[in-house]
Amino acid sequence: MNKVILNEKNYYSKVYGGWMGKNIGGSLGGPVEGKKQLLNLNFYPVLSDSPMENDDLDLQLVWLHALEQYGARITSKELGQEWVEHVFFPYDEYGYALTNLRKGLVAPISGWFNNPFANCMGSPIRSEIWAMSSPGAPGVAAYYAYQDAIVDHAGGEGVYGEVFFAVIESAAFFESDVNRLLYIGLKFIPEDCRTSKAVRDLMKWHAEGQGWFQARELILKHHGRENFTDAPQNIAFTILGWLYGESFGDSILKAVNCGYDTDCTGATLGAILGIIGGKESIPGKWSKPIGDKIKVSAPVKGFNAPKNLEELTTRTLKVSREVMALWNVPIELSGDKKTFVPKGSFNEKGQIKGDYDPSWLWKYSFTTDNYLLPFGSAQKLGTEVIIDYGCEGPSVGSNQIKEISFNLKNHSTATIEGVLELQIPNGFTGPENKCFEIAPGMDMDWKIVLHSDEVNKAFYNLELHINREHDHSLWNSTKLPFTLVTSSHWTITNPDKEEIHLICPGNRIAFEKGFDDLKNGIYIAKTKLVNPCTRKIMLIGATASPIKASLNGKIIFEDMNKTDFMPAYHRAPSSKQAIIDLPAGEHLLEIEVTKDEDTLDVFILPVATNETKNPGSCYYFIDTMML
Repeated sequence: MNKVILNEKNYYSKVYGGWMGKNIGGSLGGPVEGKKQLLNLNFYPVLSDSPMENDDLDLQLVWLHALEQYGARITSKELGQEWVEHVFFPYDEYGYALTNLRKGLVAPISGWFNNPFANCMGSPIRSEIWAMSSPGAPGVAAYYAYQDAIVDHAGGEGVYGEVFFAVIESAAFFESDVNRLLYIGLKFIPEDCRTSKAVRDLMKWHAEGQGWFQARELILKHHGRENFTDAPQNIAFTILGWLYGESFGDSILKAVNCGYDTDCTGATLGAILGIIGGKESIPGKWSKPIGDKIKVSAPVKGFNAPKNLEELTTRTLKVSREVMALWNVPIELSGDKKTFVPKGSFNEKGQIKGDYDPSWLWKYSFTTDNYLLPFGSAQKLGTEVIIDYGCEGPSVGSNQIKEISFNLKNHSTATIEGVLELQIPNGFTGPENKCFEIAPGMDMDWKIVLHSDEVNKAFYNLELHINREHDHSLWNSTKLPFTLVTSSHWTITNPDKEEIHLICPGNRIAFEKGFDDLKNGIYIAKTKLVNPCTRKIMLIGATASPIKASLNGKIIFEDMNKTDFMPAYHRAPSSKQAIIDLPAGEHLLEIEVTKDEDTLDVFILPVATNETKNPGSCYYFIDTMML
């Protein structure tokens, strides 16, 4: 069978067009981001001679750098390292994932544990780099998008959204029909996820002849959420612009005019249309006012970012050659042959025959750490280790019992044997060593129990030693480090004055764990806030409920009104936070909240203020504890 051919000039034009469309859509939607009403834009609301800086593109510049630094075998582990090195954003899921990563947690735990924003748009907006580096290979693009998304959205709709967009954008190098591309994208994500349901409903409403105003209202009615960054509703708005738009400009305007996370909807749709039509398809009306510059947000730093779209495109194409070679993508890049797709090249999922099948990724739990050994392995050819921390994740309280399960799978062709040894923190008690012998294709479980002491640290470093033996002698030892974080301790009281001690894995005060029946009334929670050094701190009581917070007996904030529930580091209601010059030492923190018929959600967040020495404000103080 003849090979699929992608002409290099055509490839360049599509990648350039995708990045240009990303800049245009982001600059259109950026100034109105977060507005939930129906908008009426007909052009850029704010215009300068360059595009707006936008995290939609910023983060993909970091991923380009990651591909250049680590190569095509990159996984979520390396992408997590890139976050810590180069991204100092506090925004929503970014802030929570960075907190976890800074403590030593890795993906997917970093994106799942203690993260109330896993269903949001932070990862669907950064799909293009994976599609552009694997053109026409949606399976490969889906694999990379998954590795990316689980760093800060594991277990949430953000993962499905990024995979969905990456698949569409990769397939768009050879396919242009909107409905065909949507069906291809949907085949790569679970049918029962909210993202899939929202897109399928929108396609149905469009086919039934509903107008775009009505379609927007139906999206909000059936799939809407209060948080303007919720992924399924915004993904549906993106597709709405595509289905109902009559031109490039009309399409991105309709997506943005739906409101909500407008920089994301406009930027992603602009990129999709730019890939489909190439650079030449984008009207000068939209491209000329912002030019070809690239602006990078100040909190994204420490690497050589492209200066313009030409450099970004050239570097994208360069890394794509390694990606395509590694995955044996069945496409020939040609400088003199025209783009050509022989009949029968694609399967029923819209993949070129021979493309990678990423469906196995959905079988993995988002709540476990997964490692392939030896370190650096990209495929299951050696030993696989899965660490399961239980339903409360990698947290442990003072003087608490913690159960952890290790599963070792032997994917090699020889039996492995030896001794498992667990290195634990001083003061902890743990298990005796465990002998193992695992035949090829078999696995074993080691369930252990740890008992912590009363001396608390913000986080604890542990190591699993896999001591391999040969001929009854030690052959080698592989040390697999992992981290436990300290739980928060509260004394809570319900409206009936019942008082209990509560241990919570993260920042949320889980009143429902302490009391079976959460009746309406006043709840009180007390803890000892431990601050290791004198500093200015912004203490947030993120809740929709009326709340009063006191520190060392003095009220620091009080708001008896219902507000939006927004447990973000940088955009919680100002009435439910206080900026304090906090001395080093222990401080009594008392929280009083009033429950009504709604859910009682309270997050306590000690973060930096907006005023920091270096770009990157409102970061979490990972060395504070609530005991």
